[in-house]
Amino acid sequence: MKPIRQAELDFLVNLTDSKFSSKSEIIDTEISMKANELAEKQKTKFARLLGIEALLKKVEQASKKYQDFKQSKKMVEDRLQRECSDISYQLITKLNQMKKARKWDTSFENFDSKDDDASYFTNKLDEVRYDEAKKSVQKQHKIYNNLKELKDNCKLIIHTGADINNTVQVLQTEMGRADIKLPIPKQLLQLSVK
Repeated sequence: MKPIRQAELDFLVNLTDSKFSSKSEIIDTEISMKANELAEKQKTKFARLLGIEALLKKVEQASKKYQDFKQSKKMVEDRLQRECSDISYQLITKLNQMKKARKWDTSFENFDSKDDDASYFTNKLDEVRYDEAKKSVQKQHKIYNNLKELKDNCKLIIHTGADINNTVQVLQTEMGRADIKLPIPKQLLQLSVK
């Protein structure tokens, strides 16, 4: 008896695997086709056969109601968002006109109707109301309005070239008009005499 050599053994094993693999694919395809045909025939009866036909219909109805609600909710949300955008655009236009006329530094352009609410505008109006109140108080404040002029006068006094005693005396008087004290001790102003 002649034994099978390794090369022949490997060849026969590979050939056998290949033939069975091909046959197996053909049979699997045939089974799959017949299973699809049978599944299609049973499609209408299968839910009833399992006893879930009523629940399946309820799920279909509930799902349809939910999808319809989502769609109508989205439509209402979009409509309300557009309405808010339109009204806010009108408000921004009016505020920008006032901004130019009243020389405000505050910007109203960053309103987003999806993320912001009316507090965006009330906060901005609080800012400009404070700024206008501050300007009004500054306008009526006597020393505030004279402060720059008084400071310029003090610098002129310092640079006149007058003697130190006269310069300090006039400087103290001018600063006093702005309620600013210039505490320079008299000893510092005395010159040593020989």
